[in-house]
Amino acid sequence: MLEELQRMVDALARRLGRAVAVDDLDFRVLAYSAHHGEGDDMRARVILSREAPPEAMAWLRRQRLGRATGPVRLPADDDLGILPRVAVPVVYQDVRFGYLWLFDTEGSLTDEELGLASATAADAGAICFRDRIVSQLRTAREGELVRDLLSEDERVRDVASASLIESGLFAPRGDVTVMIARPLPAGADSVDEDDRIALQAALTTLFSRLGDRGSLRLVRPDHAVLVIPSTTLRRSPELPEALRTTALQRLSKRAKWRDVHVAIGSPASRLSNAMTSYTQALDALRVAEVVPSFAPLVAHEALGIYALLASRPFDQLGAYGVHPAVRQLLDADRELFTTAELYLDRAGDARATAAELGLHRASVYHRVRRIEDITQLDLSDGQHRLLLHLGIKVARLLGLV
Repeated sequence: MLEELQRMVDALARRLGRAVAVDDLDFRVLAYSAHHGEGDDMRARVILSREAPPEAMAWLRRQRLGRATGPVRLPADDDLGILPRVAVPVVYQDVRFGYLWLFDTEGSLTDEELGLASATAADAGAICFRDRIVSQLRTAREGELVRDLLSEDERVRDVASASLIESGLFAPRGDVTVMIARPLPAGADSVDEDDRIALQAALTTLFSRLGDRGSLRLVRPDHAVLVIPSTTLRRSPELPEALRTTALQRLSKRAKWRDVHVAIGSPASRLSNAMTSYTQALDALRVAEVVPSFAPLVAHEALGIYALLASRPFDQLGAYGVHPAVRQLLDADRELFTTAELYLDRAGDARATAAELGLHRASVYHRVRRIEDITQLDLSDGQHRLLLHLGIKVARLLGLV
């Protein structure tokens, strides 16, 4: 699309002997010609940054261009360094895509020249309309294939992977990683259609940053999914935070969301195995929701023992993992429960445990003896330590703490 717009802009600029540009509805530059005649400081700034600065945006909005149905002459503004110009709406099938701009310092543009500009703007609108339709079809097709890629059926996943690669929607570059973004409600609210649109917009923003064929995206009922080459994540480790920030910005107009959690699965060896990374990311989200220390950005590879525990439905863990000793400890003293967890996390290192709790080492030894008395476990025995440690982690996943 951009190449076609550029050719049209250059052709009109040569014919009129004036600088020509096309912006989108947010006044971001889509195409601009070499200077023919006068230009101004504002256009130079827009071309350099690819978007209008805030003061120019405010000035443009005051012109009420959204109501224009034909060419509009705009006056100069010396304070902003803006020369007189003409804005021509880029419209097709009653859909507005942006504006075509011409400098007109002397007010010398004739009706014939304005007609040529209007015809070019109409052609530009047709190009933008076609590009939007193609983009929507591509996004719909991509969504169908990504849903199949995350199917439980291995054969369906294999077909989807082959189709994504053969159709040029994804360029294979070794292993792939799945990221998930899920909004956290402030109350009992759930994700609705407006929220899903916001998540789609967040994915689209990040998608444009990653480039063509650099990622796959999908919005599911309560979360957004991004599939990327693992090399991309290794080169740009800030991507999970960028996804979270972008999603928060898109959802910020709705007070019902208090945060967005982003989870990263472990790399899958090839695209057809992306389901594994996706499942791991879902497991990581479940852990982060009940173990706040992992939030808001959680990688499956950082879960430790929680990765094993989270691979089972939480409602099954109680039957297998919560030893009566853990419940006894919880009922007796929550402070002792915390001490036991930290002591076991630190491999029985009393010095490290004392330092983190701000206690004397003798106090930690005293607490360990009380823990052993309550649980009837010997923490010098490896099997007993494992039993208690697993039970504590299961208790956290079940929300008992």
